[in-house]
Amino acid sequence: MLFGRKSHSPPVAGSNVRAGRAFTLVELLVVIAIIGVLIALLLPAVQAARESARRTQCTNNLKQIGLAFHNFQDTHGHLPQGSRDGDHRNDSLTACCRAQTLHGWCFLYHILPYIEQQPLFDLASEADDPTEGSSSYNSKENIVAQQFVPGFYCPTRRDPIAYGSAEFYRADYVGCAGEFGPVGGSNYERDEGWGGLRGMVTQTDREKTRIERVRDGSSNTIMVGEKALHPEAFGTDGGDNERWSNNGWDTDMRRFGAGKLSDGTTFGIPPIKDMEAPHVVNGSWTTVTDKGGNSWGQWHPFFGSSHAGGCNFCMGDGSVRLISYNVDDEQFRRLSITNDNLPVEGD
Repeated sequence: MLFGRKSHSPPVAGSNVRAGRAFTLVELLVVIAIIGVLIALLLPAVQAARESARRTQCTNNLKQIGLAFHNFQDTHGHLPQGSRDGDHRNDSLTACCRAQTLHGWCFLYHILPYIEQQPLFDLASEADDPTEGSSSYNSKENIVAQQFVPGFYCPTRRDPIAYGSAEFYRADYVGCAGEFGPVGGSNYERDEGWGGLRGMVTQTDREKTRIERVRDGSSNTIMVGEKALHPEAFGTDGGDNERWSNNGWDTDMRRFGAGKLSDGTTFGIPPIKDMEAPHVVNGSWTTVTDKGGNSWGQWHPFFGSSHAGGCNFCMGDGSVRLISYNVDDEQFRRLSITNDNLPVEGD
């Protein structure tokens, strides 16, 4: 052996050297079980994080719509109106069933320039309207309806989907028309009680409004919110069966948070969960009864969402709130109306 170096001799046969040991089957099963438990514990947290992100996106969508409302007012001197049916040049506000002219299209179309969607807005113009007295419609209405705006869809509920053979898109956000009623008469869905005159979104060609004229305070008044829509009623619910851009004064683009009976009784209509919304069961539409005792099926007035805790709303000042499904109906009634001069609890 050289001086200063250690000698490494091979082990002698039969010496006490410990060999490496593999996992037993029992140990492997225990490890797999532990991994399964950890995944089971983490999965709800991952799902909650994903839903939080989706709800944040929904909130951002409504913030952009609210900002567009304010910018529209700065340009035109009033808030965008909801929509109307028929030809605004010669038809009354009781016309049916969607607008013949660009003038009466949904507010979602008219705010497009204020949410960086000018090219989509420019696909149609008043030059495409039919001649006065004609029974036809703006020649570009189908082309526009076959386009979609990602910001008009709540990601918790669905991705942008085209429905029907014509492949028209829908939207998940609607204007607050305030108070409906009193219910009654042969045409109550289109009379003064349904014109949105106590809401921030009025029927096109009725009275225009401005943020400054909301007597109850813009931060206490709902402007736009999510509409209730059962997962089995996509594209068929009365509020989801028409073009997103041209649907007339209809539940596709407006909902009510308050109601009034013929005897003068007022009541609130709080938001509902999507799973509670009317849908078809065994060939018939289920119904939901509001706080005033009115039962609603395919065409209903409810706000609502697929979020677990409540429904997102954009207030008149542009802020967005998640309002619980368990909100007091009287408080929600006050939040929905622009001019009752009643305080909202907590404000």
